[in-house]
Amino acid sequence: MKIENKSKINTQHIQDLLDEFYPFAKKRFGFDQDPILEFISDEENSLNPLGKTAYYNPSNMTITLFVDKRHPKDIMRSFSHELVHHTQNCCGDLDMSQPAGPGYAQNNAHLRAMEEDANLRGTMCFRDWEDNFKQSNPLTERKERLFYKLQKKLW
Repeated sequence: MKIENKSKINTQHIQDLLDEFYPFAKKRFGFDQDPILEFISDEENSLNPLGKTAYYNPSNMTITLFVDKRHPKDIMRSFSHELVHHTQNCCGDLDMSQPAGPGYAQNNAHLRAMEEDANLRGTMCFRDWEDNFKQSNPLTERKERLFYKLQKKLW
């Protein structure tokens, strides 16, 4: 998977976790084409309590993750969710012929079903990987907490 860091922060710690998670998710979801992953910064968005966290562009198979002031685990969950949309796109299930503007998950039954699928499978895939990862790497959770504290001081 190609990763482009277009953000203002060092995302190596997240990329290291993605290197562990991505093969697990790819096998679980069964997609055959790798997406492009972009990390972006948006200070204004990060100040909005209901701002964007991520989105998927099916036309160029790009997952965009907002990384400003977010916990790595939250970023990983967003990535897993968007990987389900990528899977839906690869399978031909993600019909984007209708606009996906505000309220699309309430106004379009098909896109609502796609969101429900991404919420369920994305969350459970990440949870299954995380539980397995922590069991095989018991110091990981402690390291993550320490890293997060250090990162907060740098903000």
